[in-house]
Amino acid sequence: MIEIKKAIVRCPDDYERATERIAELGNPPSGSEEEAELFGLIEAVEKWEARHEDDDE
Repeated sequence: MIEIKKAIVRCPDDYERATERIAELGNPPSGSEEEAELFGLIEAVEKWEARHEDDDE
């Protein structure tokens, strides 16, 4: 079991960098440092999107 690396998305620039890094990481090997980073970034991006889902309207 890997320990997920926590990430925080505080602003649109953070969001952009996080989504770019997610794309760069792709599908890393199970149990790797990259997988831990990926999971943390995905969690942070999902939280950002949940908080800002009505901003587009």
